[in-house]
Amino acid sequence: MSFSRAGRFGILVLCGCVLIVMMVRWFLPYWIKPEIPDTTAFAEEIAQFRHVVDSVSHIKEIPIATVNLQATPEYFYFDPNRTTDEEWGKLGMNERQIRNIRNYQAKGGQFKRKEDLQKLYTISAPQYQRLEPYIRFTVNAPAVKPDVSETSPASATKEPERTTVLARSETKLHIELNSADSSLLTTLPGIGPVLASRTVKYRSRIGGFANVEQLGEVYGINRDLLDRLAPMLSADSSLIRKIPVNTATYRDLITHPYLNDQLVRGILNYRRLQNRINSINELVQNHILKSEEAERIKPYLAF
Repeated sequence: MSFSRAGRFGILVLCGCVLIVMMVRWFLPYWIKPEIPDTTAFAEEIAQFRHVVDSVSHIKEIPIATVNLQATPEYFYFDPNRTTDEEWGKLGMNERQIRNIRNYQAKGGQFKRKEDLQKLYTISAPQYQRLEPYIRFTVNAPAVKPDVSETSPASATKEPERTTVLARSETKLHIELNSADSSLLTTLPGIGPVLASRTVKYRSRIGGFANVEQLGEVYGINRDLLDRLAPMLSADSSLIRKIPVNTATYRDLITHPYLNDQLVRGILNYRRLQNRINSINELVQNHILKSEEAERIKPYLAF
């Protein structure tokens, strides 16, 4: 069998192509060097993690009091910085989780935000989601360091004189919390632009202050400062912005700091069944709200 000149040429070209492909396949690993990933950062993280583990292993564990752990958690408002072992047990924590919290606090750890509780590796994400709506930081919690803007430079050098001057001026100063703007709030001793701004923002979130004690819920205002300011303050509850319960949507209710998803859904489901809610006592009697929850949210609901 013979091939024409064109056929022989085609066969030669085909063989050449096959040979080139085979050569490329053989020599490609030598031409292109694989990129080696930089694991330096990963190695540093491992080293840091080992250092933390080693340091924790040397910390003497704090003995945990005998706690009656409940099979079914009992949820209530709590401050993680001040919760007792027994209360942690009622919230569904086991002894290992309580011990982990105590060891964290023994090292100087403090819960400043709700998310700080989630950082403890023994608390799972679903468990944190169930606890998160009930976390409330009380005014008796350890005070945070004041901002530079909150303190006068002269206060450190003439403390006795400063105290005397403030004592004279505080008796004359009076501010209504629900109508004061941030500039007026800065005239209060110990309240600078930062705390004044936080106060106005928090007042807008809750709809107004029902009493002076609620000022302690503003981040950065501790018990000592609140007690000092209380004689100079008042709260006009008639200026509170109320939520119409019988027409409010889920979004209207959930934006209030005192209401969580569980409470809002309970209120809406009950309203759907009854068509109308006549009073907050009705929600308490039907176990939609606890007495303390009802007392707290009562000034902000309209029926």
